[in-house]
Amino acid sequence: MEKCGDIDDCISTSEAAELAAKLDEKEISSLPMPGQVDFINGGPPCQVSLAGFSGMNRFSQSSWSKVQCEMILAFLSFADYFRPRYFLLENVRNFVSFNKGQTFRLTLASLLEMGYQVRFGILEAGAFGVSQSRKRAFIWAACPDHVLPEWPEPMHVFSAPELKITLSEGVQYAAVRSTANGAPLRAITVKDTIGDLPAVGNGASKGNMEYQNDPVSWFQRKIRGEMVVLTDHISKEMNELNLIRCKKIPKRPGADWRDLPEEKVTLSNGQVVDLIPWCLPNTAKRHNQWKGLFGRLDWQGNFPTSITDPQPMGKVGMCFHPDQDRILTVRECARSQGFPDSYKFSGNIIHKHRQIGNAVPPPLAFALGRKLKEAVNSKSST
Repeated sequence: MEKCGDIDDCISTSEAAELAAKLDEKEISSLPMPGQVDFINGGPPCQVSLAGFSGMNRFSQSSWSKVQCEMILAFLSFADYFRPRYFLLENVRNFVSFNKGQTFRLTLASLLEMGYQVRFGILEAGAFGVSQSRKRAFIWAACPDHVLPEWPEPMHVFSAPELKITLSEGVQYAAVRSTANGAPLRAITVKDTIGDLPAVGNGASKGNMEYQNDPVSWFQRKIRGEMVVLTDHISKEMNELNLIRCKKIPKRPGADWRDLPEEKVTLSNGQVVDLIPWCLPNTAKRHNQWKGLFGRLDWQGNFPTSITDPQPMGKVGMCFHPDQDRILTVRECARSQGFPDSYKFSGNIIHKHRQIGNAVPPPLAFALGRKLKEAVNSKSST
């Protein structure tokens, strides 16, 4: 904005201002001007805050007071300022109902008032080539004189209901059909995804190793590509008690903390503790029996939603390997998202899990990108 002489209209953090001050003249001259941006896309977290950005003042105070997600609004401000030809926003499924739908409706109203065509919907990643249940909300926007991208056609069978958004007066809308009753390709299973990877133990930390086994499924051959060395097959280390619990979980589909025997165990320091976490049975009725905590994956099923910090008592507790007594490795989680084995993640194991859990699955991103390409080519041919 400084380059365009709009610095007085810029609202930024001190950290952003410091980073901007470090840019040299060459870097500044290469920055785009409003109207020169083809595509902006991203997935801003829906964080509750008391601040937004001044461009939203066009909306009534009563509406604005109910919508307090500054990162969503900051992201929209980039579209408002640069006016890209195409715009894509991704968020969690509950984005459409968060804050009684105010955030979602204000996002749509903002883009419409900017003059964009808009299309919205919820897509299930499992229907686009990964073995994972991951429902995400998307909003497409395109300039008036451009073709608005369509939704990609789901290609894989995936047992999930039609993902509908409730509109005004109870009307419901689904962007794509459910594939529970059929699709061109069968569902991809956990076995298809990680069945070829070598066995490792709790807290495995060897960064590089041999594959040891040949790929068996189409997915495994595709995901390996030309890789000859397996990387990031590393696992978070559980403490002694959780490792004991993991070893006691039966190696069968659907097994979780409810299959633990009611007994006490003696730890290496002499401490005697309950094998079953005391809080789980006492609060199970209020929390759907805490289904899935300390859970094992099913070889013939799919992964739960990939998260940023897999742990047995976490938000998604089904994180144990079907046969091995450990938490899923970084590479296994990456494959559940559809990342090729050649993809390199940065930082320590916590950072790598965070990068994976926050990502849009590459196969779904590819399907969306293909539709964007079709829209661009359609515009070019007219």
